[in-house]
Amino acid sequence: MHYVKLILSIIAATCLASCGNAGETVQLNTEAEGKPAIWKVTGPKADDPKSEKSESVASGTAYLFGTIHTLPKNIEWSTPILEAAIKDSDELIIEVVGLEDKKNSAKIFSELALSPDLPTVEARIKPSLHDELDRVLDESNIAEITLNRMESWAAALSLATAQTGKLGLSSDEGVEKKLIAKFDALKKPVSGLETIEQQLGYFDKLPESDQREMLTSVLEESGDTREAFQELFDAWYTGDIIKLEKLTEGGILEKPEIRERILVARNKDWDEQLHKKLKKPGTLFVAVGAAHLVGLDAVQLMLEKRGYSVQKIQ
Repeated sequence: MHYVKLILSIIAATCLASCGNAGETVQLNTEAEGKPAIWKVTGPKADDPKSEKSESVASGTAYLFGTIHTLPKNIEWSTPILEAAIKDSDELIIEVVGLEDKKNSAKIFSELALSPDLPTVEARIKPSLHDELDRVLDESNIAEITLNRMESWAAALSLATAQTGKLGLSSDEGVEKKLIAKFDALKKPVSGLETIEQQLGYFDKLPESDQREMLTSVLEESGDTREAFQELFDAWYTGDIIKLEKLTEGGILEKPEIRERILVARNKDWDEQLHKKLKKPGTLFVAVGAAHLVGLDAVQLMLEKRGYSVQKIQ
């Protein structure tokens, strides 16, 4: 999987500034009907044979909506089904809240990302990528001396985010930001499944060898970031979950230990959180990165294994 696709479909850590020098905004195909995938989750009921035990009886409902965390301006992805689900919901749940406080977000990132006495970034990559590193740095506002102070996972995220910024992509145009505005206007609460520290911590705890593999992937794939985003967008925008699943396979996620740490473990945690919330009356609107809702480890499939009824409604 292209590493920047991973950033866009899994990681909501938009505390990373889009520090790329603005280039030509990516042109997206929106001629097809926009209908990003939505699932409705209900049950299990007391008389459901799949219900785990009486304490598992659920009275709540949830809509699960896969997102892209950064987009260019003027992309219309809302639909009548989506708007009806928002109106029907009592609360919005996203991956992380508080990202709008960029000063605090940057502080948390720095506390986790910066370490003394690190080897230079050049020393952490193979010599054949040195020219590519220089090119990416020239196109961004990241000083090499700053990058050298970052742990390898943080350098990878920073360089990937710079590439998305160069395409005119912004978290301010991302799905979560727009959803928050909709729920705020309806005076409905917004909560998160993770803290900023938790989300970045999944990467901070990766072994150095895996972090360097991430860094290498970002540089090796930097030349086709535009095409990678267009491919991801097309699959997400048209609700093509088969294509989305294929886009979350391969690359660094081929390694079971990395996939477990940065995708599966988080899905398991969210499954447990949603299971507890669904025991109470009410309707939740859950918006998380699209990669969390495709494949055998999808959050809705974990809920289905508990006995919940899951229906794709868009």
